[in-house]
Amino acid sequence: MSQQESCRVLVLGGYGHFGARIVRALSITPGIKVIAAGRNPAQAAANLPGVDLATIELCRLDTAAADFEAQLAATRAALVIHTAGPFQGQGYDVAQACLRAGMHYIDLADGRDFVADFPAQLDALARQMQRSAISGASTLPALSSAVVDALAPQFDQLHSIDMVIAPAQATPLGMATVRAVLSYCGKPFECWMDGRWQTVIGWADPQPVRFARIGPRLASPCDVPDHSLLVQRYPGVATVRFRAALELPFLSRCLAMMAWLRRHRLPLPMEALAGVFARAGRWFDRFGTDLGGMRITLRGQRGGLEHRLHWDLTAPMLHGPEIPTFAAVLLARRFARGEGLPTGAHACMGVLSLAEFESEFARWQIDSEVSSHGSS
Repeated sequence: MSQQESCRVLVLGGYGHFGARIVRALSITPGIKVIAAGRNPAQAAANLPGVDLATIELCRLDTAAADFEAQLAATRAALVIHTAGPFQGQGYDVAQACLRAGMHYIDLADGRDFVADFPAQLDALARQMQRSAISGASTLPALSSAVVDALAPQFDQLHSIDMVIAPAQATPLGMATVRAVLSYCGKPFECWMDGRWQTVIGWADPQPVRFARIGPRLASPCDVPDHSLLVQRYPGVATVRFRAALELPFLSRCLAMMAWLRRHRLPLPMEALAGVFARAGRWFDRFGTDLGGMRITLRGQRGGLEHRLHWDLTAPMLHGPEIPTFAAVLLARRFARGEGLPTGAHACMGVLSLAEFESEFARWQIDSEVSSHGSS
């Protein structure tokens, strides 16, 4: 493979909510030729502000097309970044097509089963093709696991991992994100708490959570890959919990009401509600701020005493939506430098360090801090 080929990076969904951000970042990265691919390249100019279209290639690709694999191979890309969610309910056809075409593969999937089952489904093919396939190169589990990996050595015994993401109210929302959120609203899922699997309901029973800089919010349970993957990664941990906290309590309670109705088998038209929820949410932007955040709390023992660490991230100026793209951008840049990606199929854990993410935080004026607490 020539150096030119090794640096051709195709972004599938390249003018979508997250794909456009990845295209923008990689288009100004030396040594990378970006191919922005999607169903309608005519939308690219409007959806790629700040990108010099003369520096990238535009390509029409439809993952549902019968000849998708042939279309993919014709791009001569060496690496594909798949951003076209939602991944809940998707199969592995795109990843398999990329590997059969001799391409490395990365996705931003946040579907729990999709990411958790990814290695078992694709490892044999990836190793046969001597390629890398990485799933979940996003906030979860790439960043979340990097934080836990960095902080866990400060404990003799790690007992619990509690994660909360808090987007700013005015954060732009892609429809794939809204559909993913609503897919498990009111749905039961298993969460590892107090040393056993327990059933919780998506977006039900919001509870107050405090953050370092963005004030209190109401947080509700969400079904994410970390519920499975961090339990496996940290044997002995008694609790792994993830929740999301909308900025406005009213909207949190609206989702909780939808969860209650769906739990009681009211046949809500979730596909139609996705568009309604996305549009209605914009009506409340005037009551929010531009601050988003994330908090990961680890509890355990150190030196025979109870110990607690908080890792807090604060994203100003509506920069929060950049965060889910950092892992894919970092991996693509590593690939372009010729450093290689791990052969085989992997969930994106242990692949990137927290220090690497912090270099991207600095570019976007995103702050992170760790606070330590003793016996509590």
